[in-house]
Amino acid sequence: MRCLLPKISIVALVAAKSSVALTLARTYSGSNFMSGFDFRVAADYPGSGDPTNGFVNYVSQSTATSRGLAKVVNGQVYLGADSNKTISTSSQGRDSVRLESKQSFTNGLLIADIAHMPGNACGIWPAFWTYNFDEDPYGEIDIIEGINNQANDIVSLHTCGACSFNFSGQRGTDPRSNCNLGGESGGCSDDVATNYDGCGNTAPSGSYGNGFNTNGGGVYATQVLASSLKIWFFPRNSIPADITSGNPNPAGWPAPFLDAEKSSKNCNVGNFFKKQTIIINITFCGSNIDQDMWNSESSCKSKASTCKGFVAANPSAFAQAYWLFNSIKVYQ
Repeated sequence: MRCLLPKISIVALVAAKSSVALTLARTYSGSNFMSGFDFRVAADYPGSGDPTNGFVNYVSQSTATSRGLAKVVNGQVYLGADSNKTISTSSQGRDSVRLESKQSFTNGLLIADIAHMPGNACGIWPAFWTYNFDEDPYGEIDIIEGINNQANDIVSLHTCGACSFNFSGQRGTDPRSNCNLGGESGGCSDDVATNYDGCGNTAPSGSYGNGFNTNGGGVYATQVLASSLKIWFFPRNSIPADITSGNPNPAGWPAPFLDAEKSSKNCNVGNFFKKQTIIINITFCGSNIDQDMWNSESSCKSKASTCKGFVAANPSAFAQAYWLFNSIKVYQ
């Protein structure tokens, strides 16, 4: 994920061996979903109101509930951004939500069954990710992330320290090998970090935004082991029966579109990607949609000269800016 510290942030994770039967450790769904998460507010991030400098006003659970931004609809969990109010570009930004799981996970399999994710729109930046807030060491997994009218999901891993993988030849496209925020130098502080893209892969067609929603959503599964990290995407009509039955067996699934195995640069997956907190958010503009990025996308630039200007003046553009979760499950 291309962002500024301290956000970096994501996943769920891992079991001993994929051939060993997994036990359901935690389920977030329906009426119990919200109780497993903390709602972060703008005041939690003094100065910017958002760790990625977004044009967003994160609201509390009570405010989100009263405004219809967080609710349970027919057993599905809706988490969205405001699509009604025109706001000032000098304000904190558009009302939205950011949730962080109260419990983190080391080792396991994270399965997110999602019926709808934020649709494509200029200025939007949604993410479903995991992050080690202890930063001992720094480790982030961006499972779902995109901006503007992006077609496919871009999955990224971020570390602080030398870590690289060879993703060439995998089902994903546009592989990036270097996970270290500090690039080749090794440094990770704000003033020396150079590699905000991290390492990772681009997911298959239908994995993000409007394409994902048109197909009825699907399942993202993320497995973290001591020596590997794997991510699968299954469209709604291709979800393995063992996931549906609650007995997932990754060993029997098709090849993942991202498979991080042993590294040539001493990257210990189990060490970097532990104590992961699940994060769900929708932000706007920010460090991932700076002015250069905005100017480079003609379909957005033609609508407004700046990202903030468009987001502030066009609430209806974000009518599809919401997540709809069937469930999130962690197996270990």
